[in-house]
Amino acid sequence: MKKSYRCKKLETTLHFLPKQIKFCCSCAEGPYFEIANFNQTDKKTIEKAKSKFIKKLASGKIPKECIGCIDYKETPPKTLLEKLFIKPKEQKIQHIIVDHFKQCDCNCIYCSQKIIHKRNLPQYNILPIIQQLYKQDMIDRDNLLIEFQGGNVSMLEEFGGIIEECLKNQCQNFKILTNGIKYLPELEKIKDNNSSVSVSLDCGTRETFAKIKNIDAFDAVIANLNRIKENTNLSIELKYIIIKDVNDNIEEVKSFLNTAKTLIRNRAVIFDIDYRDIMINRSNNFKVPANYYEIMEFVQQYSKENFINYNMPDFAKSVMAKGNNQI
Repeated sequence: MKKSYRCKKLETTLHFLPKQIKFCCSCAEGPYFEIANFNQTDKKTIEKAKSKFIKKLASGKIPKECIGCIDYKETPPKTLLEKLFIKPKEQKIQHIIVDHFKQCDCNCIYCSQKIIHKRNLPQYNILPIIQQLYKQDMIDRDNLLIEFQGGNVSMLEEFGGIIEECLKNQCQNFKILTNGIKYLPELEKIKDNNSSVSVSLDCGTRETFAKIKNIDAFDAVIANLNRIKENTNLSIELKYIIIKDVNDNIEEVKSFLNTAKTLIRNRAVIFDIDYRDIMINRSNNFKVPANYYEIMEFVQQYSKENFINYNMPDFAKSVMAKGNNQI
């Protein structure tokens, strides 16, 4: 019997990038389409571009852009689901990723965007597109997640406007990535506790922060995280990217975890590995240093004793399990 596939992320996600719109949030290349004029990004344009990928999956073929992704699923043939493949307009948007800007006031040593993040302004505005999508009833108002990635949101002029527009239309589910150097008063308008702020602190001391971020702002970040804790209902998530010969030692990790323990209500932390080693330079055989395993053993034990919820992205987990970054 002929196979058929579907992908909910493909059907319900819009990922805005500097020069294109992607239909998923996968680390694979992902289905996308180039746009000559972002002011013409409307219901008809999006549905037409998305439908060719949805129909291809439904016919049992995997688009080359989806190879390597684990999110598409095989579905039973001849079911009502097939109608959704043919009529993508029935699938409203549930996940919008704002990732079209790269400006940042840090210069992290591991950042893949360091060449462009200080100078290049966004080539288009997302707020008018979101307003149009609401007007054309393309957004699932009850289940929408707005996720800010890109550079630092404090440098995105549209940030406040996007928050206001989405709140006006009942959205209360936001995931906001920021470096924490500047306080964001807009966060206080988000009342629902489903939303979160994520900061990649990567250390537990001022000296290491300056070495990684190339800016002396550790104290400011800690102060702003405390303000977020005191003035909002948002969950705070702290991230630690392990960088060889910089912060890959137990003392630094312990200082970070002590900070997390006092700062965040839900005590959620994420440990990752330097992207230059495991993702950007995949052609180079990166062998996981032995002390990385010692660090994670310490994290596991410390977290258990102090009721900290720690996690690691799936790809980093696979690298740690295999001992290298070869896929």
